[in-house]
Order: sequence, then C-alpha cells, then structure tokens
Amino acid sequence: MGATKIIHYGSDDLAVIVPIPPPSAPPSAPPPRVPVAFPPPAFTATANGLAGTCSLAATQPVTSTWTELPRKAEQYIAPAVLPHSTSTLPYASLFFVAHTPAGDCRICRLPLSSSSSSSFSANAQLAKLQCGHVFHRSCIEASLRHHPICPTCGDSGCIEPPLGTSPSGTMYHSILRDKPCPGFADSPSTILIEYDVPHATQKPYHPHPGRNFHGFLRRKAYLPNNDAGRDLLTRIIYAWKRGLVFSVGTSKTSGRSDSIVWSSLVPHKTSFKGGPHGWPDEDYLRVCHEKLNALLVPDAEVCERRMSGADAMTFGQMPMITVPIVLREGIEYDDDSMAKIPQTLDLKPISRFPLSNEACRICRRLLSSGFCVEVRRCKHAFHQCCLERGGLRGCNRCPVCGASYGEPRGNSPSGTMSIDLENSVCPGFAPAKTIKLRYRIPSGIQKAYHPNPGRRYGGTNRTAYLPNNEEGILLLQRLKYAWTHGLTFTVGYSITNKRDDCVTWATIPHKTRLDGGEYGFPDPIYIQNCNQCLDDLLLP
Repeated sequence: MGATKIIHYGSDDLAVIVPIPPPSAPPSAPPPRVPVAFPPPAFTATANGLAGTCSLAATQPVTSTWTELPRKAEQYIAPAVLPHSTSTLPYASLFFVAHTPAGDCRICRLPLSSSSSSSFSANAQLAKLQCGHVFHRSCIEASLRHHPICPTCGDSGCIEPPLGTSPSGTMYHSILRDKPCPGFADSPSTILIEYDVPHATQKPYHPHPGRNFHGFLRRKAYLPNNDAGRDLLTRIIYAWKRGLVFSVGTSKTSGRSDSIVWSSLVPHKTSFKGGPHGWPDEDYLRVCHEKLNALLVPDAEVCERRMSGADAMTFGQMPMITVPIVLREGIEYDDDSMAKIPQTLDLKPISRFPLSNEACRICRRLLSSGFCVEVRRCKHAFHQCCLERGGLRGCNRCPVCGASYGEPRGNSPSGTMSIDLENSVCPGFAPAKTIKLRYRIPSGIQKAYHPNPGRRYGGTNRTAYLPNNEEGILLLQRLKYAWTHGLTFTVGYSITNKRDDCVTWATIPHKTRLDGGEYGFPDPIYIQNCNQCLDDLLLP
C-alpha cells in the first residue's frame, strides 16, 4: 500500500484515510465546506407599514447525501430590529394595492371601492395576499388573525413563522458514525448538532439593550440518523434561520442573567444518558414536530424547497404590512421553579468609601455600617441587604427616585394559562374577533411568601377576554409575561366567596364578560388602563 494521509472534516469525529496520489497526478481536494447563508429579513418603517425584503433563499441546497455528510455550517445573522413588537408570534404578510380592482370583498361582501374615507384613499384601505386575492385591509386582518388562510383559495403561504430573538451564531450538523442513537434500532449513527453563539451586545428586542450577554461555543444536541430524524433536522434548521432556537435571559443552570438560554419553542436532546433532556425518549420526535407545527414552521419538504431557492419567498422592495397571528397554546407557571431563579437586580458594588454622614434611605443607618451597592440607572446608594429585602418582594424600584432595578415578580401559585380564539366579535372592537384566556390554578399549600405559610388555599378557574386586533395582541404578550412572573394572581381574601385563603386576582385588571358591566366589554379605555397598570408594575 502506498503513502496515505488523513483528511479531517472540521471534527475528529469525521476523518478518513485516503491514499496520496503519485506526483504526476494533481492531488484531489476534500469536499469543500460551504456555509449556507440565509439572509435575515430586513424591514424599514414607512408611513403605512413596513417595507423591505424577506428571503429564505440559500446559497446551496440542503444536502440529502446522508451516508457521506460533511460537517456543514448554517449561519444566522440576527436583524438589527424586528418588524413589530409581537415578533415572537407568527405573522401574515400583506401587500398594498396599486389600483382598486373591480368586484366585492369576499369577507364583508361589499364593493372593494367602498373602503375610501376622508383621510385615506381607497387603495390604502385594501390589501393583497401572496396568492393575489384582494380584500379590505380591516377585513383580511381580522380574518387572518382567526383563520390564517386566504378566505378565497385557502392558501396558507401568506403566513410566516415568527421571528425569534436569538442572537447571531452558527449551527453545525454532521454525523457521529458508529454511534447509534439510543431507542432507535434503525439508526446505526447519530446526527450531531452544534451551536456557536459568541459574546455580543444585546439588541433592542433583548431584555437589556446595549448590555453584553454571555455566549457559548459548541452547545450540542442529537437526533437519530433515520428518515424521521433527518426530516426534523431540516425543520430545526429552518427554525434556527428564524431565530427561534435560543433567546437571552437568565440561565436556570447557572442562575446567571444576560445569558444565552434554550428557547422553550424548539426542544432539543443534549445527552445519551436519559432524563428529560436526553435519549432515549420515544415521544420526543412527535413533541418537537408538534411544537414546530404550532409555530407554523412548514413540513420538511417545503422547508427544503424554500432554503434551496426553488420556492423562495422574495418580496423585493414592495411595501408590506405584517399582521401578527395568535397561537392557541397553554402556558404553565411553576412557582417552585421560578423561586429557584435568582432575582436579577441591576446593582453594582460601590467602589468608593461612602461619606461618614451618608445614610441609607431605607434603614436610615450610615452607609459605612454595611456593604453598599448603588442602582446603575440613577446612582443612588443603599445597603445591599436593605435593597434585596425589598427587591425579593417584587418592589424593584429605587426608594429615592423610583427607577427600576430588577424584574417584577409576584407570588401567584402554580397553574396553567390557556389561550384560545372565539368566533364571536369582541363588543366595541368590531370586526375583531375575541381572544379567550382561561386560567386554572389548583388548590395547594401556601408557601413562605404567602399570608399563611403551611395553610391550604382554595384554587380557582377564571376566564377573561381580549379583542383579537393589534392592540389586543400587544396586551396579550404583556399578560403572558405577567403570568410567567407570578403577577396575575395572589392568595388572600376573596370578596366574591367571602372567604380567606383563596386564590384571587392581583392588581392587573381583566375583562371576564362580553355582555357589559364593570368587568365586561365593551369598554373603550380598558386596554389603555390595563397597559398603565402593567407599566406601574415595570413590565416590559
């Protein structure tokens, strides 16, 4: 046998021994490693909506040669801004109409030319889907929020998966040969997924814009190398290109804030040792596909066509309207897991020695009598123990000027928040339909931060409503944040049941009826009042 050499494909797991050709023959080059670049959507604000380009065309098709798969790189570049504040939701893409066509709107059955008003032209009140059908803009926006398909032809191509908040990074995928995936007899090898997200600065849609976040190198996940695993990989690559795999937040593992954390939207398996995040797991493929379906990520065949450029959605420079779509979902809140996450306080130790006559504005004792910190935003100094005692009760404001120095947190017991869509019009917001919120909190034992620790409390089931329009969806996003931070309910005295130790509404107002009254719709100022209450609680 002649001389040989070893060729590595970016990893020691992928190495082959090949003979060195004789000098007279030109040396053969290894297969090139070509990054597959997917340009992120670019949007700019216009007077009537958003303009820009959105393309998922790839520079190279996703390979289907899985027996000889080199290590491939999938780069994601996070956009500078997201098109709207509800960008974590799927959205529909609409286009302005240059000329008013003849005919009627298929939704309201009125002539398309009847949309003119004193302040807008008729064309400004019309919108067109990618399939070419034209409707009154208000009609199609309300229709898409409830049924995300074209009312004329049933096409769902107008719906885009959400744009997530993942920072820029690179996803690699390759094959671990001779490494079977536990639980899959038809998978003699395993697909290895690796993510690199370097340290960088948070963008406007992250928790602390302008502050650095902690990145990582080589975070690994695994899939079986069979048909089902390869289909799922294609959909995960598509989700990665939409920024849906990671986010910036507080790590449950290390407790460190401003870290890159797994998104709950796309679950991954990160070990071969079992457990909730490891193989074997016979339900994982089904659960992950269901999560991607809920995000409206298309099936593997459509994903591959879009990423290869064969069916790329390129909008050019046409002015575009984006309509956020509400997902039917259930959101669990676990007060035990929330309590394990350290409170994030935006404080820093005082490097200078406080003046002898400076006093803490909380305890009124001299600052020199204990360890001191200052609020970064306003520079007011306090004893650290004084601020932490106040902060852990949810009062994350500077006692002097009221500046925020931490995330709000309440004392709601564990439960589930479900989001559904009703076909009825929300009173006072026609033609918008209705979003239905259902809260379920079972009975349990009061924790240390409740009024009577160790005593049993009575649970509750509550229903509330929102209009399914842009204002209502924006408010829904804030109410979801409030729920996941324990701010929606508390334990105390129930005025309705005239009993103590009951789960009751906290300070956030909800509308629980659709037939009027103090707690029902219509109420033209409810959204404004609720947002003001959430502002007072320092919700983003």
